Amino acid sequence: MHTCRWLVIRGLSAALGLTLAACGDDPPGQTNFSGANTESGTGTGATGSTGSTGTDVPTTGNNTTGVSVGESVGTTEDAPTSTTAPVTSGPDTATTSGTTGGADSSSGGADGTTTGESTTGSGCLEEVPDPVCSGDDNLIFVSTPPNGGSDLNSGTSKQDPVATIAQAQMLALACPDICAIVVSAGTYQKTVTLGSGIRIYGGYTPKSFVYMLPANPTIIAGTEARAVIAEGLTLTTIVHGFTIKGKNFNADGTSSYGVWVKDVADDLLSIDKCTIEAGTGGAGADGTDGNKGADGGLGGPANSKTGGAGGTSACGATGGAGGSSGDCFGNPGGNGLAGGDPTAGGMGGLAGKSECGGNVLTDCNDKGAVGMTGMPGDSPDAGKGGAAGANPDGMFDANGFWTGGGGLPGTRGNHGRGGGGGGAGGADSDPFTCGNTTQAGGGGGGGGAGGCGGTEGLSGGAGGGSFGVVAIASSIQIASTIILPAKAGNGGKGGTGGNGGVGKAGGAAGKGTNGGDQGDGGGDGATGALGSDGGGAGGGAGGCGGIAVAIVKVGGSFVGKINTDIQAGGAGDPGVGGTGGFEGNGGNKPQAPKGAAGCKGKVADELDLP
Repeated sequence: MHTCRWLVIRGLSAALGLTLAACGDDPPGQTNFSGANTESGTGTGATGSTGSTGTDVPTTGNNTTGVSVGESVGTTEDAPTSTTAPVTSGPDTATTSGTTGGADSSSGGADGTTTGESTTGSGCLEEVPDPVCSGDDNLIFVSTPPNGGSDLNSGTSKQDPVATIAQAQMLALACPDICAIVVSAGTYQKTVTLGSGIRIYGGYTPKSFVYMLPANPTIIAGTEARAVIAEGLTLTTIVHGFTIKGKNFNADGTSSYGVWVKDVADDLLSIDKCTIEAGTGGAGADGTDGNKGADGGLGGPANSKTGGAGGTSACGATGGAGGSSGDCFGNPGGNGLAGGDPTAGGMGGLAGKSECGGNVLTDCNDKGAVGMTGMPGDSPDAGKGGAAGANPDGMFDANGFWTGGGGLPGTRGNHGRGGGGGGAGGADSDPFTCGNTTQAGGGGGGGGAGGCGGTEGLSGGAGGGSFGVVAIASSIQIASTIILPAKAGNGGKGGTGGNGGVGKAGGAAGKGTNGGDQGDGGGDGATGALGSDGGGAGGGAGGCGGIAVAIVKVGGSFVGKINTDIQAGGAGDPGVGGTGGFEGNGGNKPQAPKGAAGCKGKVADELDLP
């Protein structure tokens, strides 16, 4: 509206009848000629307070906003009809022309432009919804319960906010054009899964919903591994003005993700003016310890001329059977076994020589020879310690979750070998000249079984990662945002290798028959040999430390960055290797090597993975 304000200069009006006019365009709705601003026209601009000075005469004063002269009436001083002295309006050096016919004044608004009138406000905010200025239409409001939020509310006004972002999204998506969501200060304890087309803004003052981002921290606190999830978006989606906090983990190698994005193309997701704080990664799980190998079984004793059975074994490291004796024959003991492993030893004992020549002169006073004892099993090879993982980068699986670099388990110890069975004693056959009798030798004892090898220690798990933003097969934009990875998890300890099982003794030998004549008859069998102990297993390698990365791009993803501040997190420490197991019951027997320590984690601003 174009108005003119008539000023009567009291000191001159009586004498000259002079009137002065100041004309200008009033803002819409402002028709007050008294020199006072309406409520919408007051406020603080970029260069100072705006509006009428309220003085009786035009003056430069301390007004830094370039207020127009000639706004008020009733001066008590004589004033000249015109002046050309410039009036400085402050740091902007805008000037006010003091002519009586009109006024040019700096607006003092946020944009520093000259409007030719008093400031009536800087207008509605454009970057974010401004419900104070533009009203509540097409907005969904969210506040914490202490500030009036309840999911029983409608959410459609400042006075009736809902309490959760999930409820707000449901209401927003039900709007014809998808309402924007404005969220007042507070902590919202729930992982947020973004709907396609959602525009969500934090930084609002509770109750009034004035947007003042620095003063109104609005926090999304993740309650699972991912704090904010965006997957398969097909419409422009915006997250603005939030502190996004990933959940902290302590164990199980769990990774923490601040913002996790998958299958979002064409920059459909924008993150602006946020702080993204990843949580700590959990320590990797310790590797499982290996088990002690099973002990071998005792060799069976001979039963007269029949050889004893070899000792039994859970892993096939059986003892050799004892040899048996018969009518003018004796059998050697059987060889012990090692369950397919290359452990040596365990040969069966040879049978004693039988005396069955039948010479009527020389074979009457002879005796079968004693069988030979079997050979014990040799010491087996120990297992090997697990090797460390070489690359801490790890990989993302088909579901979009990270798995850290792992080491290798140890190897099991070799099985002991069963002892050889004892050889049978030789038989004795006398001719008719001295009784025409045959006397069998004693059977050999069965060899004891070998102990089984200890089972390997497994590798420790990788520590969990700490990730600010993960983009998988996606293209997104991030602006004016701080990204802070935290400490990644340490690698888990490698498992201890199991001790080997204990080899057992061979069985007792049988006696040869002799009819009471100690110088004649069958020879005694031999005892079975001892089975060897199982080898100790190697310890597992320690797990690699987790990685702390601000932005991870998977599968060729793109992340655009404008004014993005990335701060370093902490790499996870490597896990120690597990100790090796002992042969048999330990003591002074050989020990398998320990596993290697895991690889050190890494810290990176950005990381590209396939």
